[in-house]
Amino acid sequence: MLVAVTTGLCLLFWWLGTWQWHRHESRSALNEAVHAAQNEPVEPLTGVVPDPTELPPGTDSRRVSVAGHYLATEQSLQRNPSGRAGYAVITPLDLDSGGTLLVNRGFVPPSMTDPTAPAADVAPPSGPVQLTVRLRAPQESGDRTAPDGQIYDIDPATYPQQLPSPVYDAYGDLVEQSPAPAEELELPAPPDLGMGPHLFYAFQWWSFIPIAIVGLLLLLRRESRALDETEGGDTPPVTQAHQTDPTLPRG
Repeated sequence: MLVAVTTGLCLLFWWLGTWQWHRHESRSALNEAVHAAQNEPVEPLTGVVPDPTELPPGTDSRRVSVAGHYLATEQSLQRNPSGRAGYAVITPLDLDSGGTLLVNRGFVPPSMTDPTAPAADVAPPSGPVQLTVRLRAPQESGDRTAPDGQIYDIDPATYPQQLPSPVYDAYGDLVEQSPAPAEELELPAPPDLGMGPHLFYAFQWWSFIPIAIVGLLLLLRRESRALDETEGGDTPPVTQAHQTDPTLPRG
């Protein structure tokens, strides 16, 4: 029974370690792709994404240039982006080349007097602007319903405002803007290229395999010793009376 249980645990530990190893490899490949995209030269949006409904492979985090004017009345606030208390300011950009691109213009903390409102004026400039943005794939939309004028996820397909077509399926994290923005917004951070704990977890799960085997051997050895002691105790000892009784025949 102990051998069967230990074998099952070892197989489980091997599978869990392999799963974490594959996650490590996937994260490494993703980071390499993002790093390569970030090092590409800045090009016009239409040259990188010719089809607004599809973000080509290898273009997530790619920097592109766009021009147009912000649609201030269609602006939304993303609640608590990445778990931070505050808002990301999402403003549609009516592109000179045609269509609309959602732009994450930056983060603003909540007001000290009204937590449901941003702490600064987040109105976009009214005139034409030229931007460099970092393309990002849409965030997965959840089932949560945000208050009017606010969203939880940046997903052009579920954006609550009516926008001029075509609407790009990707959105852009603002990198640079000309003229420079007057509002005090914290620009979106580049993607995290950390490797995470997956490699550590993989070796941790695999290290449990020899521990389980050593534990099994120790248990089997202890049971073997206990059995030997029990079998040795079944033989009755030679008594002193038996040794000195004169009526017993002597060899």
